[in-house]
Amino acid sequence: MISNYKPEITQERLKNDLQKLYNLNAAKSKELQSYDDTMFVVTTEDDKKYIAKCYNPLLTDRHVLEKIMETLVQLEKFNVPRPVPQISGDLLSEIVDTNSSAKVLGYFVVYQYISGKTLGSEKKDPQFWRKLGKMVAKISEKMSEIKSEDFVRHHSWDPLEAIKTLDQVKEYFPGDKVTTVDVNSVIATQKHIHNVLKEYPVQLIHSDVNEYNVIVGEGGEPGIIDFNDLTRSYRVFDLGHCVGYMVEAQDCDLYVGRYVVEGYSSVIELSDTELSLLYDIVVARFTLSVSIGNKDVQLGLANEYVTKCVADNSRFLSQLTTLGREAFNKVILGI
Repeated sequence: MISNYKPEITQERLKNDLQKLYNLNAAKSKELQSYDDTMFVVTTEDDKKYIAKCYNPLLTDRHVLEKIMETLVQLEKFNVPRPVPQISGDLLSEIVDTNSSAKVLGYFVVYQYISGKTLGSEKKDPQFWRKLGKMVAKISEKMSEIKSEDFVRHHSWDPLEAIKTLDQVKEYFPGDKVTTVDVNSVIATQKHIHNVLKEYPVQLIHSDVNEYNVIVGEGGEPGIIDFNDLTRSYRVFDLGHCVGYMVEAQDCDLYVGRYVVEGYSSVIELSDTELSLLYDIVVARFTLSVSIGNKDVQLGLANEYVTKCVADNSRFLSQLTTLGREAFNKVILGI
């Protein structure tokens, strides 16, 4: 049975499906924290590790998931999750209720394990941040080559949908805690961003390069995971989101953002117009994040992770908007 937020899959069902679909013999498995889906790290009898994920069918469109798998296959030279083909050659399958084959419990995917640890708030030197920015840019370059004109997706975090989404949840924005932000002004600024960018090409973007989606490999090299918010939008949004989340995780250290931009710019030369939008992109993203998260808090739907994110993101948004655009651009862009 599907819960409100995530599909339920037992350890026994997991072991059986891994053997039947992938010919993988699981020796042990551990469930990982996940908000919407169910996810396990699996160690096989030959001591290899995999990530097994069951996507919530109430929140995941199969066509979208197939596009994500296709994209990850084409990003195989990068340090990103690689989907493991099933015995049949398929990259995903439906997990159905044993009592009712018509009831889909989830979409099942297995990924190769990326060794390392989540970045989180760990302190790093400037060279790491430049490497991260460079990787975001190289992935963006590759994704710009992937045919995606037929890829249609609408979800709350989609930058092209953000104006509508924020307008729908703006009543939940904690204005008493973040007094330096006027949500209606942010919406107006978002409209300006899209008017400016409409002359630029649209491509696939990751859309959520945050500190929990960055992996630090054993050799210190960055990796990027969780492409679940993959969508079509403008390339500068991936840079803006990455800058915002890294600065937030590093206690509003704007120089971290500067190093990320330096690394990105060594691969992709954004126009001055695109770069001038970074501050507004960061403010808009965190305003949206706080509003969506606080809606769940007020409706009693938030778990501990979401509650913490609302508090952390509200604090950062206050810090950032108190510093203001001029201070941001002076450090991040050197102007």
